Amino acid sequence: MRAGHLPVQDTALAATALLGALHESLVGPLAPDNLDDPARLRDAVQTVTLLALRSVGVMDARARGLVVQAVLPTKMLVGA
Repeated sequence: MRAGHLPVQDTALAATALLGALHESLVGPLAPDNLDDPARLRDAVQTVTLLALRSVGVMDARARGLVVQAVLPTKMLVGA
């Protein structure tokens, strides 16, 4: 915000809202049941990432290269 890349906003409120949106959409009770499929998981993560970036004022995340296609690891290590 200081550099002018994001609009001035209540950062505590924005952070709380974003955390709630991320949790509910990927791991909470509102999360889709089909996230065991790697392609659907990748699509869901990309969609939620774009939502989060847009919600703080980044409208062209794909054009800026902030969201890219990446291969997710097949198994994530807990605590690593």
